[in-house]
Formats: sequence, C-alpha cells, structure tokens
Amino acid sequence: MTTTRPISLETVSRPAYGGPNTPRERVLKPLVLFAIVAATTVAAAAPGGPGRAEEKKKTTNGKSAAAPVERVPVWPLPPEPTRIRYVTSYRGADDFNAKKKTSRWRTLVFGQDDTAPGMPDQLVKPYGVAVSPSGLIYVSDTASGRVFVFDAERQALTFLGDRQPAKLAKPTGIAVAPSGTVFVADATHNRVFGYSPAGDLVVAIGRDGDLESPAGMAIDGGRQLLYVADARKHQVFCYSTVDGAAVRTIGRRGSEPGEFNFPTNVSVDKEGRLYVTDTLNFRIQSFDPDGRPRHVFGTLGDTPGSLNRPKGIGVDDEGHIYVADSSFNNFQIFDQEGQLLLYVGSVGSGAGEFFLPAGLFIDARNRVYVVDQGNARVQVFQYLRAPAK
Repeated sequence: MTTTRPISLETVSRPAYGGPNTPRERVLKPLVLFAIVAATTVAAAAPGGPGRAEEKKKTTNGKSAAAPVERVPVWPLPPEPTRIRYVTSYRGADDFNAKKKTSRWRTLVFGQDDTAPGMPDQLVKPYGVAVSPSGLIYVSDTASGRVFVFDAERQALTFLGDRQPAKLAKPTGIAVAPSGTVFVADATHNRVFGYSPAGDLVVAIGRDGDLESPAGMAIDGGRQLLYVADARKHQVFCYSTVDGAAVRTIGRRGSEPGEFNFPTNVSVDKEGRLYVTDTLNFRIQSFDPDGRPRHVFGTLGDTPGSLNRPKGIGVDDEGHIYVADSSFNNFQIFDQEGQLLLYVGSVGSGAGEFFLPAGLFIDARNRVYVVDQGNARVQVFQYLRAPAK
C-alpha cells in the first residue's frame, strides 16, 4: 500500500475541524477533508441492502424506469488505484425484511418490542463485531443486551445471549474461535461467556474480581488463545479457548512499553502477534506471541497519522494495521512501523461516513467491518491489494 497524501501541508498544519469554539468539531479537519471530497466526487452507495448498493426506481406516468447505477465510494480517489471500497452496511432485521421499518429512536425510548408481530429488531448501540469462519457476522449491542447474528447468505437475523443461564446485560467485545465458539465479554457481569453457534453456554471465564471492565477481544486460533482487554484494570488477559483457563496477564497501568492506560481493543495477526489499542496513552502497542513488547507507535494529535480516541483495531493479511478513532470519525491504516498509509471516512451518516466508530474486525477475505456506533450500524469495506507491477 502506497502512502496517500490527498491534502496539502498547509491544511495539515491548521487547527482541526472548523473553529476553536466548536469542541465537537475540534477533531481532525485534515482527516475529514479527503473523505468529504470523496463523498462529493464519488456518489455514495446506499447502505440499505447487505452486499450491494441499493437500486432505486423512478416512476413516470405509471411506468418504472431503471435507476441510474450508483457509484460506490472508494479510497483514494481516482486516478490513484483503489485500495479500499465500500461494500455495504448492516443495521438489523430491516436489512432482510422491508415490510416494516423500526425507528431507532422509538427503540431507544421504549426498548425492543419483541412481541409486536412483524416488527424487526435493529441495532441500537453496537460495540463489537466479529465474523465466524462460516461468514456469520456477530455484533454486540450494549443497549439491547444481546448479540445480533447476521447471516447474509440466508438473509436471516438471529440473536445470541438473550436467554438464561448466561443472559447478557451489557455485551461489549466479541470474538469467534475456529471451532465456532462465540466469546462475548459482558461489562456488567464482568465475565466472558462462550456460546455454541446454537446459543448454548459452553464456558464462563472470570471469577469475582478477575475482570473489572472487559472490552475488546481477539482470538489466536493457532494457539487456541483468547485475549481480553480490561480497561479498568489496565491489562490484557489471556485465556485458553478450550477450557477458559488463565494463561497469562500482560501489562499494568503506566506509559512505558508493555504498560497501558485504559486499553480498549485488541487484534491478533496471522503470525500470532497481539495488537492493543492503548486508548488513553494514544498509541498502539504490539506484542510477540509470548506476550513480550514488540513495537509502539502513535501520539496524541489532530493531524493525519496521530491518534485522539483510538478504539477498534484489526490487521489484514498483508500486515497493515487499521485503527478506528471515535474522535476523528474514521479509520486510519498504518504499516508495521506505524507510518500512515491511508485514512477512510469523515463525520456523517452516509456510506463511508461515521459517528463514533467503535469495534473493528478484518476477516479472512480482507473485508473490514467497522462498528458505526452513533449511526447504529456496521459498515463493511473491502481492502484491495496493490496492482501488480
């Protein structure tokens, strides 16, 4: 992936986002300029239908006319080779059933109405996302207290963790083992529950006091390990995915390599290396498969390549590191040395726009799933390899 510099150095050096009297917008104008240009130059693909841009039809004198083909947002802009392409987004049962739409605000005020016939369930406050080897998309929702399971192939939505003996209260991080076991962290119970694909409880991890605020999780499938970031304990815990036994603990509170200040999310690459979003140290740390510190990058700032409120993290099969930032409302892509390669997104509700992005996951096909928490959806992007020279 080649470094993309779609903005001038003069723009980078100016204060971020509008004026100094708008605190919410005092975050990273340079990072959003590129995506704004992309949004106005490349027509946004509609987020409604899973796996495809929505096609609308116009009616003239009672006759249907084919809608113009909408162009899918890509990054960087032409004539540069496309490296990231928007694919789709997921919100809930309405993705697969257009008969009746559910207002998100009604759900926030009155809660989920599971008894109303035909009323689909929608994401309210999603946090984590993971994809199983079979392609099922698991999304934790802290407001509705359960996990949404999107099956794009069958066009079906089911739920996980909504029944006893392991009914979820505030699900946060989520990870899926190669065996199909779905691990879900609960920030109210301070436990990690492992479910079978059918939703039956398989294992419960954490005794009283072991975990205080479990958040992001990741699986090392080859070594059968589960990593859990605990923001309040300022540590990352490692457990066996087979029986839930504790394996090791990484870190303590601090700012030195191997120390954390509110770690929130984790990822594991194909070599078994661990990546941790050290959120309030405003940096990313990586560790070798045995938990030894390997590399640190990132600084607090409001220019491209800096971090402000980093959250979700993922690594593609070429080793590029993706970091979602809830202040910048985008995700940035870095090389292994921490050099910025590309950034994607800006504040908004269109395709490729974000409001408080949280969890991030990259599957075996290099599809990038980003939880767009403030817009109550998960957006999906495709990483495209560099053209052969």
